[in-house]
Amino acid sequence: MERSENLLFNRLDRPLRFLGINKDEAFVLMGPILMGFFMGYVFSGVILGISFLVLYRSLKKRNEGSTLLHALYWHLPSSRRSMKLYVPSYIREYIA
Repeated sequence: MERSENLLFNRLDRPLRFLGINKDEAFVLMGPILMGFFMGYVFSGVILGISFLVLYRSLKKRNEGSTLLHALYWHLPSSRRSMKLYVPSYIREYIA
């Protein structure tokens, strides 16, 4: 297959980027910047936002982002009533 034949498929798989960052990365970057702006520490907010962005990108690079999903699963609070089927803790991913 030629490169031109796969051009559309490569474009569809890539997420939308603005100035080199995705939507989720923009939230990670803008959160500390806005908090620093409202609290009067703009420079510290920019430094903290950039460092969070670098940390977030490094977490996403490991295992195609599944490391971040696992961390969210294990460390964010949730209620068992919200899940229809309780998944045992030793099962990390189901392969469907």
